[in-house]
Amino acid sequence: MTDLTDGPVLRRITQFAVPLTLASIFQNLYLLVDSVVVGRFLGVTALAAVGVAGPIIYLLNAMFIGLSTAFTIRVARLVGARKDAERRGVVAALAATTLVWTVGCMVVTFLLSGFVLSLMGITGDLAASTDLYLRWLALGFPGLFGSAALSAYLRGLGDSSAAMWIQLVGNIVNAVLVWWFVAGLGLGLEGAAISTAIGATVALVAGVVVTQRRHPLPAGRVVRGPVLAELRAATRLGLPLAYQHIVLSLGIMILVVIVEAYGETAIAAFTVIARIEGFAAIPFLALSGATTAFAAQNLGKHDEARARRGLLATLQLTALLAVPLSVLLVIFRGPIARLFVDDVAAQELTGTYILVIIPFLTLYALMVVLHGQLNGMGRTVAPLVCTIIAFVGVQLPFAAVMGRWFGLQAVMWAVVASWTVGLACSVIVLREFMVDRAPAVPAPSSPRADEPQPQT
Repeated sequence: MTDLTDGPVLRRITQFAVPLTLASIFQNLYLLVDSVVVGRFLGVTALAAVGVAGPIIYLLNAMFIGLSTAFTIRVARLVGARKDAERRGVVAALAATTLVWTVGCMVVTFLLSGFVLSLMGITGDLAASTDLYLRWLALGFPGLFGSAALSAYLRGLGDSSAAMWIQLVGNIVNAVLVWWFVAGLGLGLEGAAISTAIGATVALVAGVVVTQRRHPLPAGRVVRGPVLAELRAATRLGLPLAYQHIVLSLGIMILVVIVEAYGETAIAAFTVIARIEGFAAIPFLALSGATTAFAAQNLGKHDEARARRGLLATLQLTALLAVPLSVLLVIFRGPIARLFVDDVAAQELTGTYILVIIPFLTLYALMVVLHGQLNGMGRTVAPLVCTIIAFVGVQLPFAAVMGRWFGLQAVMWAVVASWTVGLACSVIVLREFMVDRAPAVPAPSSPRADEPQPQT
């Protein structure tokens, strides 16, 4: 168990964030390998099916992401408050939530995947391929949700390195099996889905063994009352986070519809940009997760001053990382665009997109770190409100309305407007916390001439 309530502030935060960064890199590399294998060996329709399944999986994940993050906060609070015995209740509540959510998602996928695809306007061979992929992938939901829950628990304990190794094991198994099943055995989309399911299951089993050895639960029996209390607390904290991801997933679907009006080249460019943004955001999302755990542990210990120092130090580090990263992406925007697509028009559009939004990457990076701080404080409603204001209230209307007058570049600038408003909203919410409100100690005053002086 990593104690984030003691030691150098920035060192503790970076030690926590680095494994999270590596885990995210492994995850994105696996997704890239999976896309390459499916696209080269199964064709465009199969690759499109995997792409269509993405938003649906994100929707299924949205609620669970919020709830599992809530359990991360609860565990971190207990660690900071030195209430180790109460972890049993949190673990039992997390296990029950994971089981119920897994079964529910499996049932929904098998019964309603075709209906959801029809609502999205997906028909023909693409609908059949996507439905097939989702049904086989649903068999791996126990491993997928189980390993995600275990990672959330480990982050709450401050052991982000163990969470990283769990992710790495699963991704390696996935990458090996997808080549073997699809390219070697010719199992098609079923093979791609089965490889993901097996990889997640292996990661879960290995993770449970490692976690029990490194962080054994204290002895005692599980009592129903504390478990129900933890469920209520996690629901209160997690629902706003879940709604935030749901809003984002639905908003992304709407944004795709807006961009689609500009043609296939625009869609290709925006797909490339989404991948670039995903990689560029990795270190800042990791710092956000580290800030969440750091704030939760220190506030659980009632050390608000240390939590404040951690936030300010992380914001400074975030700016120091975001500025040179933005410069590099802008300088090498041409080679980056050519790496992803061969179409010259798509390359030019991708380069323009990078030139417009990436110089403002610092705004996004600072915003997500502030959201991590709010989550660690238990103020999970605030990031939801800021997301709704920035994404739903600004970016989508800006892109839809201004795009009609000024074309595709207005859609790009809508991203910058959203980041600006989101950061401003987050700063307003946290403005009092970021300023040390401790009363100043008055300096001793010199005695007045008319006051009696002590006798010596």
